Amino acid sequence: MASFARPRSMGEGTLRRTLPVGLVLLLLTGLIPVEHHEILTETPVHPTIAGDPGVSDVPTWRIGDRWIYSGTFDPSILVTDTGVDATVGEIQGDTTAEVTGITTQNVDNMSVLAYTLRTSANFDKSGVSLEGFTGNVYIQFTQTEYLRVSDLAPIRSELDMYIRFVPSGISFLEQILGDITITTTYSPVNENYDFPLRMDERWTTTTTSYSQWSGQSDYITPFPPPETDTNSTTWVVTDVGKPRNMIGQSIDYGGCNESYEMTSFNSDGISEGFRWYCPEVRNYAWLNTNDDIGLTIDFKLKRYDPVGASGVEPYTNPGTRADCLSVSPERSITALNAPVQVWVNASSSCFSNVAGLQLELHHETEGFSTSLTTAANGSAWTVVDIGDAVDSSATLLDYASHGLVAKAGNRVGAATVTLDEFLVGLDVFADEGAVVMYRERCIGNVCTTTQLNAISGFNVLPGDYLDIEVAIKNRGITTSVASDARLTLPDGTVSTDQLPALATYQTHKMFALWEVPENTSIGSVELLWEADVSRLNGADADLQNNLGRIELFVGRLPTPVATEPTGMTQDTIFINASGSFDEDGGDVYCEFWVPFDDGTRTWDYERIVAPSCTLNYTWIDDGVYPVEITVEDEERDETVMILNVTVENRAPKIEVRSQRTEAKVEHPITLYAYANDSDSEKVWPGVVDIYWPGANCEEGYYTRVCTTTSNVEGLKTFTAVGTDDDSATTSATFEVKFTNIQPHSINIQMVDENGPIAMDAQDTWHVTEDQSVSVRGQAQDSVDDIEGLTHTWWPDDAQPSLIRVFDGRTSEYDMVWLESGLHKMRLEVTDSEGASSGVEERWVNVQNLPPTIEPISPVLPVAEGQTVSVTGRSSDTPSDVSTLIRCWDIDPSMDSDDIGSADDDCDVTGDNLTVAWNRSGTHKLVYHVTDDDGATTSEVLEVLVLNTPPIVRTTAFSCTAYTACLLDASSTLDAENDIQDLTVAWDIDVSVDSNEDGIPDNDADLIGKAVTHVFTQDGLQSVKVMAWDEDPERPGVKVITFAVLPADRTPLERIGAALVGEEASAVAQLSLLGAMLLLVLLFSRRRRKAEPTDAWDEVSETLTVGLFTDREEQIRQKRPEGPPPEYLFQASLQTAPAAARSESSGPPLPPTGLPEGWSMEQWEHYGQQYLDSQS
Repeated sequence: MASFARPRSMGEGTLRRTLPVGLVLLLLTGLIPVEHHEILTETPVHPTIAGDPGVSDVPTWRIGDRWIYSGTFDPSILVTDTGVDATVGEIQGDTTAEVTGITTQNVDNMSVLAYTLRTSANFDKSGVSLEGFTGNVYIQFTQTEYLRVSDLAPIRSELDMYIRFVPSGISFLEQILGDITITTTYSPVNENYDFPLRMDERWTTTTTSYSQWSGQSDYITPFPPPETDTNSTTWVVTDVGKPRNMIGQSIDYGGCNESYEMTSFNSDGISEGFRWYCPEVRNYAWLNTNDDIGLTIDFKLKRYDPVGASGVEPYTNPGTRADCLSVSPERSITALNAPVQVWVNASSSCFSNVAGLQLELHHETEGFSTSLTTAANGSAWTVVDIGDAVDSSATLLDYASHGLVAKAGNRVGAATVTLDEFLVGLDVFADEGAVVMYRERCIGNVCTTTQLNAISGFNVLPGDYLDIEVAIKNRGITTSVASDARLTLPDGTVSTDQLPALATYQTHKMFALWEVPENTSIGSVELLWEADVSRLNGADADLQNNLGRIELFVGRLPTPVATEPTGMTQDTIFINASGSFDEDGGDVYCEFWVPFDDGTRTWDYERIVAPSCTLNYTWIDDGVYPVEITVEDEERDETVMILNVTVENRAPKIEVRSQRTEAKVEHPITLYAYANDSDSEKVWPGVVDIYWPGANCEEGYYTRVCTTTSNVEGLKTFTAVGTDDDSATTSATFEVKFTNIQPHSINIQMVDENGPIAMDAQDTWHVTEDQSVSVRGQAQDSVDDIEGLTHTWWPDDAQPSLIRVFDGRTSEYDMVWLESGLHKMRLEVTDSEGASSGVEERWVNVQNLPPTIEPISPVLPVAEGQTVSVTGRSSDTPSDVSTLIRCWDIDPSMDSDDIGSADDDCDVTGDNLTVAWNRSGTHKLVYHVTDDDGATTSEVLEVLVLNTPPIVRTTAFSCTAYTACLLDASSTLDAENDIQDLTVAWDIDVSVDSNEDGIPDNDADLIGKAVTHVFTQDGLQSVKVMAWDEDPERPGVKVITFAVLPADRTPLERIGAALVGEEASAVAQLSLLGAMLLLVLLFSRRRRKAEPTDAWDEVSETLTVGLFTDREEQIRQKRPEGPPPEYLFQASLQTAPAAARSESSGPPLPPTGLPEGWSMEQWEHYGQQYLDSQS
């Protein structure tokens, strides 16, 4: 079946290794070497609908031009193929490329001008695992490239990578994975472009790269040696328009609507990737490659910053910029060895003065260089012999293409001249080398699409669906006349198409769809197409090449033949697929995809290419391994079969050894199990789990070293069982003779009613005198001896004759120690064979308990000289109670025996004490008891001795005014100790407050037991006597009222006493004043003065006011300012009987109540005086 339509374009494949980026991703995935199946599939690419840029020559760069790309690395396939249980995902970051210089470089014995392009990027990836740590990887990427000005071909590159790993949360453990420089040179230069570019342009470049590593890395040791690699790459301009891929994705940059898609193919015709070249940004806009280790690299233009351009929008529009130097040859296509005139024009936008400018013009492939000087208009010209040198980008359309380069300072310009060996006016031909077919092949439900081209050959199978594309081109320098073209399919189906007029090197394509019939025989079929069928181009130089013919070989899938082998682990198993064959003839070769256990209990795979289709392989772990065998014939047709290889497990080997064959019962003996599993997943000796049934190993149940023993005498066999990782078991035995042992592990315990008594840090028990305890002993021995043990005790070294003997496993007895101190007990245990444990010693510290005293009941206060009787009661442990010494210290303030302290005197021996004190105050009695170990306990009793106030006794007073009178209180009574220290004070007049404290009857006018006083007034006189001892709060008081007899005086003395002195009378003084005033009045009248006598008035007023003021001041002074101090009668209240206090009462309270600050006790004594003062 055949049909004709314009189909979608396709292109995808497995590409060559990109070493530096592969290094980065290998570091990210733990540096695991990987291999995997190449997927030879192609993906269709839709042609764009944007504009065709036509023909584009080499661009000119300036220093400072900068491109920013969004870079993406996707290692997903790489990680999947390694079998690592991890997802790395895309690693993204911006990459900046900038022109930093224009230099002269030497390559292939030529001196060429080259741009220096510096590319830099910083990438980081989180969640990366390295040696058990999870963290972030940071990559600093810098590449310096030297690109030939004439065609942007790489000459040399220097790649620097600085890679560091920072574990999460522990940044101080940062590790430097690599600080690496990779230098690569190309010879000849790697022509990724063959300017001028046009749609359907096709060229092949072959170059040899030389790579050398330097720097340092802890994870790449050693560095790869210098490597030389020769590759052949064919580039085809497959599409034009806006850059995009098959799923509609495009670049971030807003421009580049007229770009070229260039697809690369390796020498096997497999697509390696694509790049979109954008003339308006003078560089590629999109670079996409697939590395053969499963790494996708993708760079998309997002910003362009051209130097010296106007109207620039960095993300959408490059603006406009004239070339500083434009190179214009008279012909862009010329014959070999032809002279060509070349003009170089300098732009005023770059040079301030274009006249007289010194230029250099280079035709580098011919080694030609000349100096030029511009004319007034900025132009210069010369003639260049174009020569006949070939380039490294071979094509069917031309012989070679070379760039002509002009240079002035750091500015350059370039143009391309194409050399044509067969330069003709017109030559329309069918281009057999440009035929492309997309073959869709379905096996079961899986369909794959593969691109077929002249490099790969056109090999098909019945049932293949072909998308055919053939080309017709014009190689002449003139445009052809429109005509027609014809395409004939292998089944004879013919289609005719209009052939448009074709300009120089222009291409016209014809398309068709054809499905290879199922009944097509093995062999070749032809595809024919013809240009200018009507022969309208009479000037065509070669009509023979108007007809194109290619052969399609129709073959058959190869047939795999192999039998399923079986073998043991560690054995070499032979897999034989050499019986596989190809029905359509020719040889076959095989590729084995072998699964194996990589030691992580998961499968890894190894790809092995075997032209002979045989394989010897060894598995270290058992299982059924599905080996995938791909049989490929000479037409690259493939058939896959799955061959199950059965690998059987090997049991482990085990041996038990020990340094001894004899040991004592319960004494440890160490057994060693040596085991290996030759087919373990782990390294030698593999994984073998050893356990010892019934051995009770100290190291645990599963262990290769078993420390064990026996609890009975005799011969015992120990068994070790080894289990490998496939559950296969092997056992080995070892016999040990166990001999008798003496009793051991003596345990001595002391228990009281509260449970076991703990020892202190010196392994000593602490008990008290007369404390009853239980002593227990226990020993260990072999099972056959344990019940026949004999326990011999020496409970107390102070009692050597005390011995106790018990039979059996344990022993127990009660014990009491009567004497304090350090005591030693001993125990010896022997078995039935006389073996002794030795004597075990334990120490007991018997502590004395001090005597105890019952609390002594307090006694009531007593008066001075009054006796008090007290009794102390004490006790101690039974063994000490009879030896107790009981004493009273009646004066703790004095050390009467000069022994010890002042409060431990034995003033009175015994429990009972009767004592009295002659001085008031608080007195202490100390009752203390001492046992035979000198331990003392004491109890203190305090007794309050109250003071007895003095009793005032006076003699009868006989006093006369103005005569010394004897006042005698020498007969006052008090306690014996106080009588000598009495203080007696006399208030001579209880109605006068001589000390002005507001209380008239508390004045100490005279001090002494017997005093004399002269009274100046006669009549009744009240005198208060106050006597106090050491307690001033409780004085003895007595008020005596007696008559003072008048003094014996003359009348004149009486008048003088009435007017002045202490006995002056106010009435007498006023009478005298009145008489004086009367005399003054009479005297003033006699002088007959009209005005009043101011002086006498003032005297009268002064006397009157003064008398009134003195009266008020006397009343104020007698009035108490406040209540009297409580201390004056507090003591009397304390000692007075309660009944007496309740019966006493003062004067009635005022209507306003008790005056502020007064108490009732104060009111009872001094209230009347207060009332008198208020009246």
